[in-house]
Amino acid sequence: MQRGLRRGLLTAGVSLGALAAPLAANAQTTTAPEGEASRVDEIVVTGSRLQRSGLDAPTPTMAMTAETIEAKGITNIADILNEMPQVATGLSNANTSYSFGNIGLNQVNLRNLGVRRTLTMVNGRRRAGTPDDSNFLAFDLSNIPAALVKRVEVQTGGTSAVYGADAVAGVVNLILKDDFDGLEANVQYGSDEGGDYDTLTYGLTAGVNYDRGNAVLHVSRTESGGLTRGDRDLGTAYSFVSNPANKTGDDGIPARIPMRDLRYAYFALGTPTGYLPFGENGAWTDVIFDSATETFRPLRAGERGVIDGSYSTDEGGNQDADTLVAPLERTNLYAKADYRLSDKLKVFTEAVFADITARDRISAVFDSWSGAVSIDNPFMPTAVRDGLIAAGENSMQYARSHDEFGMRGTDMNRKYYSLAAGLEGEFGETWKWSTVFEYGKSQTTNRNLNDRIDERWFEALDAIRDPSTGDAVCRSVEARARGCVPVNIFGQGTISPEAVDYVRADHSSTTDTSQTLIQGLIAGDLFQLPAGAVKVSAGAEYRKDEIDFRPSYVWEHALGFFASQFSPIKESNDVREAFAEILVPLVRDKPFVHSLEIEGAYRVSDYERAGSVNSWKLAGSWAPIPDIRFRLTKATAVRAPSLGEMFNPGSRGAAGLSDPCDPNMLDSGTENRRKNCLALGFDPVTWDPNTRRMTTLVFSTGNPDLGVEEADTMTVGAVVRPRFLPGFAFSTDYYKIKLDGGISRIGAQQTVDNCVDLPSLDNQFCGMLTRRSDGNLYEVLDSYINVASFEVEGVDFEATYHAEVSDLLRRDGDFGRISLQGVASYLKHNIFIDRDVATGDETAFDYAGEAANPQWRAMLNATYYRGPIQVNWSSRFVDETVTNNRLPNPAEDIGSYYNIPSVWYHDLSVAVDTPMDVRFTAGIRNLFDEGPRDHPSTARGNLGMDDLIGRFFFLGAKWRFGGQ
Repeated sequence: MQRGLRRGLLTAGVSLGALAAPLAANAQTTTAPEGEASRVDEIVVTGSRLQRSGLDAPTPTMAMTAETIEAKGITNIADILNEMPQVATGLSNANTSYSFGNIGLNQVNLRNLGVRRTLTMVNGRRRAGTPDDSNFLAFDLSNIPAALVKRVEVQTGGTSAVYGADAVAGVVNLILKDDFDGLEANVQYGSDEGGDYDTLTYGLTAGVNYDRGNAVLHVSRTESGGLTRGDRDLGTAYSFVSNPANKTGDDGIPARIPMRDLRYAYFALGTPTGYLPFGENGAWTDVIFDSATETFRPLRAGERGVIDGSYSTDEGGNQDADTLVAPLERTNLYAKADYRLSDKLKVFTEAVFADITARDRISAVFDSWSGAVSIDNPFMPTAVRDGLIAAGENSMQYARSHDEFGMRGTDMNRKYYSLAAGLEGEFGETWKWSTVFEYGKSQTTNRNLNDRIDERWFEALDAIRDPSTGDAVCRSVEARARGCVPVNIFGQGTISPEAVDYVRADHSSTTDTSQTLIQGLIAGDLFQLPAGAVKVSAGAEYRKDEIDFRPSYVWEHALGFFASQFSPIKESNDVREAFAEILVPLVRDKPFVHSLEIEGAYRVSDYERAGSVNSWKLAGSWAPIPDIRFRLTKATAVRAPSLGEMFNPGSRGAAGLSDPCDPNMLDSGTENRRKNCLALGFDPVTWDPNTRRMTTLVFSTGNPDLGVEEADTMTVGAVVRPRFLPGFAFSTDYYKIKLDGGISRIGAQQTVDNCVDLPSLDNQFCGMLTRRSDGNLYEVLDSYINVASFEVEGVDFEATYHAEVSDLLRRDGDFGRISLQGVASYLKHNIFIDRDVATGDETAFDYAGEAANPQWRAMLNATYYRGPIQVNWSSRFVDETVTNNRLPNPAEDIGSYYNIPSVWYHDLSVAVDTPMDVRFTAGIRNLFDEGPRDHPSTARGNLGMDDLIGRFFFLGAKWRFGGQ
């Protein structure tokens, strides 16, 4: 009675939730024949809508199971993906601070071709995207809790014809648990060794199998703590600076050397600093305001003084309080239900909801020579005024962190909704079909804290003494009428709360995005050949993406700090697609041909804004004997420009750039740099650019005239499963991806560098920057363009082995079993080819082997099972890299620090199943407390491959009640 009541209530409660994914996601397992106990069940992957195992598929596919995810204590799917050798640094909690728009996003990046060229799906179906700070839409992995994931599949290359645009680099497919029956509660707590960072996850999953279907309801909560730079002693800089011992460009002495614990001589101090005439006998020097003496004194910057216009080794500011790893809170709801109307017809529904909040904090607003104080300012101490007058000055520029405003920050909230419903059916002996309608929506609220209204700031900074009252007032009569309160910058904590209230602003911007999807699929055996059935799959799909970006009044009108400006956007784009696949078995069980089959796929896509494009795939596999299979895939992939790339709202901000013509940087580029900088008129010894002290304006914008990207992909590989070693499989696959017309915003610094690193100054990049009449950089345009070409080439390896220990020992009895999975990837080339629009000349930059593109990466998972005990050891390796493999002579740049060391991480966990249906799991991630690597390029963990958390302990429990 109680069991029936519970099932009835649960069914009613989730009848609006979703169900089984469309036809493509109905993965099954193939049980090993009796007598082959050591041969573990083979996973049928969904890398194609024609189902077969990952080893039999012509396109390489790797799967990561829920068992591995649980053993590693992973609560965020992005974290496990970022460990895979094929996955480069995407977006995660560990690398989105300082972005203000990406904070808390978790998106995957295959082959380092970018998030936008990686398609992420759930149960074989693409889902609505969440916008990043460029309003590019990609699925946020945080929307799916790890506890619901049955396995993660990663397929690389040749998938655009199967699944559509964005799959240039490949597809990540999250397969969710289905047919859940019973009640399961889980909780996990983890903390780093020092107690600075902790995570708590807890959830409940309820499911029931009834006569005609299944229903599941899941709810979970995750709370992740944050880290500041001070928590990891990263508040001071570890950076390359000019080497005073270097005299010429070819003396074998490095132009730059690394230095630790560098403080910021100017903008990070809460009292004024500057370059002013307050040295000995009125000499101009680097100074700091001393509240005790009410005047400036020389800054204690260390033996070298202020280094490269920025750093001090003694007196200066730090970034200890800035966010290093963002704190995050996440609530997930998932519901699905299916009901079989007949033996061959089923209706399904699904609902997904996620509410995610992340927080970022960085230093307060500041001035770095962006403001000036007149000598008639009433707050200016007498000694300062007298010193300026003696030097013939009527004002002073300064640098100061205005700590009275509080830390700048972003509170980012993202809500994700998805509703789907559809039908699945069967007819004939082999044919299956499905239809689905899905609507997904993402709502993002970006609340900026402690911003500065610059117009009001400069009004308040320009103070005079009221001749009538003698009080300090704002000079502007109009400003006084608006309630202007003057600011006093001389000293620490001297800006009054009233002045802060007049200038400071909190403001919010919102972005709503949505996707409407209608899809129909059909698959089955077309007819029989002597070697087997000819299998086909076909379908049609309609998608519409919409974006509605509403910037705050402050952002829309460029009123805030750095005059950052964004324009509203309300745009949409739709696409109609038709696609088909076919698998033809040609020969089977013949001499030297155990099996031979070919496979093809074709897709035509008609975009509202990009027109009609086609993509295709041709693949084949040949097994001369059952032990070995060779596979080949050749494909053309296309990607139309996204809404974010075409209609980026346009933003004007500031960035700390390096002028490549700075004498300290002349040996840090190609052999063309020095020649081109001389042609621009810069002295290679005496040029002192403002970039050493000031930020540069950067204008980022979209481009509605973008064209379609097109990529040619190829994989060639082999799979070995020797019969003499049951349970063992090995695969190796060569891959090459060549993309033309790549849509890219290469970044302001790269734009400036490319201008002088190319053979001629007559190139598109020089036209994207503006210099003042004195030669200093003024503004850099950072726009999306069909910039050139990308080429990625390498080899992937995977080996698995499953065996009973008794078989290995050749002894009777239960000694448990082992499961091993090893994956490695070798990156031969990662090339960006610039094609000059004026001359047509091409220049290639190969990034393979640099910090973000290690040539070798590997991971290994090993699990031992015996009775109720499971022990897991996993390891991941990142190869040694270099800072810049395009330097003509690294010894002349940074010497031995050209090489960045390798790193090897290890994790260990133990799980125990108790007789009361409770599983306890305890483990340690980063067992030996490795990383981040001791190098200026990696010490701050700016790459996903460098661990910022350190040794991390976790303990979890999972209770299972009821079910069958």
